[in-house]
Amino acid sequence: MDIVSRVKNILVTPNTEWPVIAGEPTNTGQLYSGYIIPLAAIGPIASFIGFAVRGAITGGIVAAIVSFVVELIAVFIIALILTKIAPMFGGRDDLGQAFKLAAYSRTPAWLGAIFGIVPILAVVGSVIALYGIYLLYAGAAPVLGVPKEKTVLYTV
Repeated sequence: MDIVSRVKNILVTPNTEWPVIAGEPTNTGQLYSGYIIPLAAIGPIASFIGFAVRGAITGGIVAAIVSFVVELIAVFIIALILTKIAPMFGGRDDLGQAFKLAAYSRTPAWLGAIFGIVPILAVVGSVIALYGIYLLYAGAAPVLGVPKEKTVLYTV
């Protein structure tokens, strides 16, 4: 599935998209190269533009690189946490599936980061990112097999 369709589907129809995602044989490298890297780059690029407009090009470059690397690492750490706590809530310890859950639930945060172009609007991006919590909740059962009655606690 192409990235635009996946973004649209995960944001607009997550309850039907998560079972599709759960059944896909995507590996970590494909997920990074085809989804995570392009979307995770939105925030750093927007931030760089915001810095550059204010004349802080060097600071913008440093901030963009650091935030991009941190985001790439964060997805992996989130996936590790998700896979290790899933069995506590009746789900599966499956790093590949947890990686999909971590990556796709970050979609709103990555898209909302476009507001970093105008620093005062960055808070709007943070609010948009909160939708990712719902996406994590909605994906816990189909992707990692967390029973529906435990998905709220798992998400928290």
